[in-house]
Amino acid sequence: MENRIKELRKEKGLTLKQLSEKVGISNQGLSFYERGQRNPKIENWHKLADFFDVTVEYLQGQGNDNCKHHSKEKLQYFNALKYGYCPYCGHKLCN
Repeated sequence: MENRIKELRKEKGLTLKQLSEKVGISNQGLSFYERGQRNPKIENWHKLADFFDVTVEYLQGQGNDNCKHHSKEKLQYFNALKYGYCPYCGHKLCN
């Protein structure tokens, strides 16, 4: 699976230029990242993950768990109870 940078950017209603200004990564670099033509350096993965409030792994397209605030055990517990959303931060939990 490709990374989720473009998907998350569009969810926030941002252009590449706007995201570039907010995270301090060049517009051209972000464009390359979104198209999968280049991979961000680890510090840029972290900048983007922090901005979107998700884990680096989720941003990279690995897994469906986008809540970075709570342990996997708690998330599995809440998922098992069919909450669907993390009761702490409101992120949607994936089954």
